[in-house]
Amino acid sequence: METPQRKSPGAIGAGLDALQVLDALPDAVMVIDLDFTVRYVNAAYTVLSGVPRSQAVGSRCHDVFPGDRCRTPGCPMNRIARGLEQLRYEGDKHCACGRSAPGIVTTRAYRTADGDLAGIIEIVSDMTPLYESRERFRKAMGGVIQAMSLTIEKRYPYTAGHQRRVTKLCRAIAEELGFSWERTQGLRMAAAIHDLGKILVPAAILNRAGELSEPEMAIIRAHPQTAYDILKDIDFPWPLAQTIYQHHERLDGSGYPQGLTGDAILLEARILAVADVVDAITCFRSYRPAVGLEAALAEIQAQRGKQFDPQVVDACVAVLTQGRVVLQPRDGIPMARALPAQAEEES
Repeated sequence: METPQRKSPGAIGAGLDALQVLDALPDAVMVIDLDFTVRYVNAAYTVLSGVPRSQAVGSRCHDVFPGDRCRTPGCPMNRIARGLEQLRYEGDKHCACGRSAPGIVTTRAYRTADGDLAGIIEIVSDMTPLYESRERFRKAMGGVIQAMSLTIEKRYPYTAGHQRRVTKLCRAIAEELGFSWERTQGLRMAAAIHDLGKILVPAAILNRAGELSEPEMAIIRAHPQTAYDILKDIDFPWPLAQTIYQHHERLDGSGYPQGLTGDAILLEARILAVADVVDAITCFRSYRPAVGLEAALAEIQAQRGKQFDPQVVDACVAVLTQGRVVLQPRDGIPMARALPAQAEEES
């Protein structure tokens, strides 16, 4: 395989120095032949990888700048050899200094003058600054969500910790169901502020000791719509507004505010619904003492396949009975002997 020549007038213009042009590029460039031997790297490669050009050239690519797909069927060389002309993907490259560099990797076939495959050209765009900026944004967004959650708790002290416990349970259920990390994050964000709409419910109703009247319950039932109206125009990377909007919907259509059924309800909302009810029954509320986990599990199992998603119920029961999540009622609060129907309504 030929190494890139010092001058290629026909390729990039008369009198231009091809290698100087490649060295000016901000992206790392590698030329690799069919037996995985590195034939050329540009200056940006040495900066990103931490491997000197003299050490990289002549070495195997997977030894000097390995990626997540090396030595797998997804290896870019293998896929190009099977007929792809170009491959673009997101992945980590592992640097000599020990850090991993997240990047956008573009791989193209490198061919001889006769058109035969001679190897690949791999271009790595370092996305570390963008990823770091995105992580700062994610943390800031998480802080805003947490502030909103605490604001709700300040207005509704009888359920202090409710949203945090529901968030913890939602996360465990999501992991049990095999959610990706990113999707789990979205569910956690929704769970942390699922009662946001109660911010417009009068405190006298929220903190009422005793059962509520039907008009007062109608005000309570409006909180998913209120939360949706607050959040719907924010461009979250997850369906936060819809998840919160639907968390009182039930599979059989008996929920509110839209009366959705079955798969019309987001899976995230189905998870949130189960976690919300379990915590509402388990822990203390202004209108009743804590009922307990046993009663909560009995309730969701009785409604398995009716109001609640069967796989969500099974996952919830598993994480709670195995002790992977512990819901702690407030200390010193007596346990109730019966479960009022209002427990689920006001969760």
